[in-house]
Amino acid sequence: MTSKLNKFKTFFSDLWKKISDAFIRPTRKQKDVYFSILRTIVAVAISLGITCIILLFCSKEPMKAISTLFFGPLKSRFWRGEILRGAVPLIFSGVAASLMIKCGQFNMIGEGAFYVGGLTGAVVAIYLPASGFISVMLSCLAAVIVASVFGIVPAVLKAKLNVNEFVVSLMLNFVMLWIGMYFLNNFLRDEASGDIATQIIPESNRFGILLSGTYLSTGILVAIAAAILCAVFLYKTKWGYAIRMTGDNKDFANFSGLNACGAIIYSQIIGAGLGGLGGAVEVLGSMDARFNWKTLPGYGFDGFVVAILAGNNPILVPFAALFLSYLRQGASLMALQTDVAMELIQVIQAIIIIIVAGQAFMAKFKNKIFKTKAEKEAAK
Repeated sequence: MTSKLNKFKTFFSDLWKKISDAFIRPTRKQKDVYFSILRTIVAVAISLGITCIILLFCSKEPMKAISTLFFGPLKSRFWRGEILRGAVPLIFSGVAASLMIKCGQFNMIGEGAFYVGGLTGAVVAIYLPASGFISVMLSCLAAVIVASVFGIVPAVLKAKLNVNEFVVSLMLNFVMLWIGMYFLNNFLRDEASGDIATQIIPESNRFGILLSGTYLSTGILVAIAAAILCAVFLYKTKWGYAIRMTGDNKDFANFSGLNACGAIIYSQIIGAGLGGLGGAVEVLGSMDARFNWKTLPGYGFDGFVVAILAGNNPILVPFAALFLSYLRQGASLMALQTDVAMELIQVIQAIIIIIVAGQAFMAKFKNKIFKTKAEKEAAK
């Protein structure tokens, strides 16, 4: 008993030492991370302040609009659930974008991957003779595989022929959309629905409701698990190290013996697979209970906004996704209850991106802090 107690004491003592070292005596790398977080918070605060000023001029009831935007989503259980539900696809797309950006790849395939992933997941859940957990698992796996196959195209073209992955993925998104629409129209359409949609997905083959009184499904648990696993992959494995080094300097990665070409390929394939998984989770957790997307869902583009807010760190993506979803639900309520259009959220997003993406933002402040600390340490 005493030996077990000593082990626990040693464990917590070591844990506390690591935490205190990280915050009291942080390394230069940790300082950069902390400053990046502070920089993002300041950028968000500035953008929200500018939003409030805009509301003062464009609304007849500015105080009501501001109150609804910031506090409306917290006033009911349903809207709190909507915040969490809206964050699910943003987590998948944000993690996918972060992984590819870390490798220096600005690939937009997450948009099309969401579409084909959602369609594939719905088809497997409807037609495969399986039910329950097995059906959900197979639907998600099939969605990942199909999306990853499409992801091979821009990945290989970039790695082997140096074709711009941004251009290829943008064009490929519409190829994926119209291939999906062809199958949906001609082979998968439920004529009885009166819509361009698949048959209803059996309830046993969908994600269940996690929070009663809301539409939040258990798919959010898959999203959080995906973010954690991707963070472990990126920062704790040799393949993740190759991705990060390739993104920092491809030539140096090659010189160091790392397979930069391979990192470029598998980072984009994994990113596409994550998008496909997100599409399947979104459809299998939807209250529509069928696939009825007639256009690209837009989550692939949102993923880059989330990735920018999270500093391209998968472990921070859920927080960035939750924040963006919170603003969007607030904007929805504001549009319903006041005279301000929901498009205001686009203004907020644009301001945040401009400020966060600006390399010079708070650069002088950062240099001043680090210089002052270095001078104090040198004086000692």
